[in-house]
Amino acid sequence: MKYLQSLASFLYTVFLYVGLPVIGWGLDDASGFFARKPFLVYAVAIAGFGLIAAYQMFNLPESLIGGKGQTEKFVPRQRIVRILVTGILLLGLVLIPFADRRGLVVMADDSLLRWCGLLLTTIGLGLIFWSGLTLGRFYSQEVTLQEGHRLITHGPYRLIRHPRYLGILIMGVGQSLLFRSWIGLELTALAMAIVLFRIRDEEDLMSREFGAKWQTYCGKSWKLIPYLW
Repeated sequence: MKYLQSLASFLYTVFLYVGLPVIGWGLDDASGFFARKPFLVYAVAIAGFGLIAAYQMFNLPESLIGGKGQTEKFVPRQRIVRILVTGILLLGLVLIPFADRRGLVVMADDSLLRWCGLLLTTIGLGLIFWSGLTLGRFYSQEVTLQEGHRLITHGPYRLIRHPRYLGILIMGVGQSLLFRSWIGLELTALAMAIVLFRIRDEEDLMSREFGAKWQTYCGKSWKLIPYLW
């Protein structure tokens, strides 16, 4: 069963980040999509992240799908925020390749721009996966705390209190450049405006739970962007 779940995680990751963009680009020109070197390398990179997802599902599934958390620590309104951000992600993965191929609200078709976008997308996704692996069983898709929750201050959390959200921001900008999309940048800005609201609730919850320990950690870390904020 674990092997099937790991395979499903790999396939899901590839479909989400490659399949949806190809659908948006147009299945009638799938060969044209992969004929562009930045897109081909992007697909290979996503396959690599798919292997990481398979590893997580096999060894520590909570770090990928998240735990349910304690009911009394759950922040209900943040479920709506999660749904909104997920919706923006899915919309962007289809819409911006669609607009790219058809030249709708796009930047100049610059190869360097696309390669920079690929680099940022890879960094963003790397940060997202690194965050999940670091949190382990304490990861949750909701704003809540797990039973026996500990304050994680190593890995990407050593400098940044919300590295996963920074990864989302970097990936959003990267995808927008990869597919030369002004629409993508607007969707990324919208998603981050929503995420800032989520960050506020998360920090309030952590402050109530960990008190002085959390305040000390805040004094040694940045909220989202190292050395800036």
